[in-house]
Amino acid sequence: MKKKLAVLLCASMLGTALTACGSNSSSDQTASSSTEESKWASTEETFDPLTVEDAVTFEELRESNGAITKSSDEYSFAGNVKAFENVVWQEIANGYEGFAEDATAAGCKLSVDTTSPMGESDEEGQLSILKDQVRKGVNAVLLSPISDANCLPGIEAAHEADIPVYAVNNEFNGADMFVGPNSLEQGQLAAEWVNEKLGGSGDVAIVMGMAKTAVTRNRTQGFEEWFTDNDSDIQVVAKQNADWDRSQAKDVAATFLKTYPDLKAIFCNNDVMALGVIEAVKEADLTLNKDIYVIGCDGQSEAYDSIRANEMAATIDTFPYYEGYMAAEVCYRSLIGQTVPRVVFTPSKMLDSTNVDNTPEENIGWTDPVFE
Repeated sequence: MKKKLAVLLCASMLGTALTACGSNSSSDQTASSSTEESKWASTEETFDPLTVEDAVTFEELRESNGAITKSSDEYSFAGNVKAFENVVWQEIANGYEGFAEDATAAGCKLSVDTTSPMGESDEEGQLSILKDQVRKGVNAVLLSPISDANCLPGIEAAHEADIPVYAVNNEFNGADMFVGPNSLEQGQLAAEWVNEKLGGSGDVAIVMGMAKTAVTRNRTQGFEEWFTDNDSDIQVVAKQNADWDRSQAKDVAATFLKTYPDLKAIFCNNDVMALGVIEAVKEADLTLNKDIYVIGCDGQSEAYDSIRANEMAATIDTFPYYEGYMAAEVCYRSLIGQTVPRVVFTPSKMLDSTNVDNTPEENIGWTDPVFE
């Protein structure tokens, strides 16, 4: 079912509102914004999916909503991801396109066009792309911003044009809905795995992503708090940002290994940085998965290969292709009028040598959607 790369609304009230604007032109959308601004999320209010009480899992959403009704309206989604240089964002975009192709094959009318800036530090470039997507006129934007704030002017422009903005993977103020993994839970999963491997004691460190993203904060917090909440004797002795960059992570890890010679594990906020840490461990003449464990996050294909090679110890897989597919499905369900809560969590799973060779479908229990 997986396709090649082609290059989230409050519950019932907002779902109905979106159905009404589903086939509007961009000029009609702009004209209606002055009287309906209150239905959109505010960029002034902090949006934290972890505090939303009616949040559900994707599986729960499917169970409660059932089949997808085939709408006769035409819909277009704009995907905007951090950077195609990172395979995770490629796969999320693939997932958007995968759902669109399946929906089209089932008789629906849906197109998705996904774009990215030049790199994961190109904040202005991503904002420019978002503004251009809004000007072109679409029914919804699936957005994964580089930082918490870089896309705020574009989000405001989208709302002025009566276009909902769905946060995928990364939460941010002004998002009308969030679809993605529970990033606090991801840190907890990593900590539990490390605790078991180290027998409940030892020194560990964290290589963090970009400081101004909630994913970094949540994955780090979940990892640290798990040890305290579970009376573990494991100590987090160091943590430092490496901004999702492999070479920076290698340098950070090299410093950690010299400063803390008894370090037993390093948790990295993503796989790219974990791969850099592995390089530093090798140069320090330490044996991976014996002297020290390196744990990543995201489930990149290169992380899979590294686990199979007995280098990376584990990764928290977010199944990016299916995350993108689920996000597009949730967005489509809301646009056709189904009741959808504001937060839908997609699955995460700890992968190591015991399950790395399972298919993603096996690891998450995937089934294709039903259209009627």
